[in-house]
Amino acid sequence: MSTLLFDSCRLVSRLNTRFLGQETSQYSNQEVENLLETAKTYQGVAYRPGGADVQGMDCSGLLFRIYSDQNYLIPRVTIQQAAFGLPVSIDRIAKGDWVFFKTNGSGNINHVGLVTKVEGPKQVLFIHASTSKGVREDNLFSNYWFKAFEKVIRPYKNNSN
Repeated sequence: MSTLLFDSCRLVSRLNTRFLGQETSQYSNQEVENLLETAKTYQGVAYRPGGADVQGMDCSGLLFRIYSDQNYLIPRVTIQQAAFGLPVSIDRIAKGDWVFFKTNGSGNINHVGLVTKVEGPKQVLFIHASTSKGVREDNLFSNYWFKAFEKVIRPYKNNSN
C-alpha cells in the first residue's frame, strides 16, 4: 500500500482528502465568482484581531466569513486554512486560490488572502484584511507581499449544508 502512495500523487491527494473528510471537487467558475463578489462587499471593513464580521475582521476571519456567507465550511484560523487544500505552483495560480504569507519576520504562516484577479505573470491581486488599512486588495508581486509570500493552495470544497 505505501508504494502506491508514493507512486501516485493523485492517490495521495484522494486519501488525504478522504481522511480529512473533504471533497476533492473543485469550485466551479460560477462558485468562485460568487465568492469573489461576496469578498468585495467587505472592502473597507476595519481590521480587528479575531474578528469575522462587519465590525472588524482579521485575515482568516475574512476568508471564514466569505465562505460561510456562501454556505461553505472552512477552518477558522490561518494555520488550519493553510492545510485546507492542494498545493499549487505560483505559475498556475488562479482566481479563488488562497495565498499565504509569513509577515513581519515570522517563522510561521500568519497571513492569508484570496486571489481575486490574475492579469499576467506579475499581476495577481488578492483580497485580505490588512492590519493597517482593513480589507483591501493588493498585488502579490508588490515588493512587500512577494518577500513575505510562502505558498498558494486551491482550497477544498466543503458545503456546510
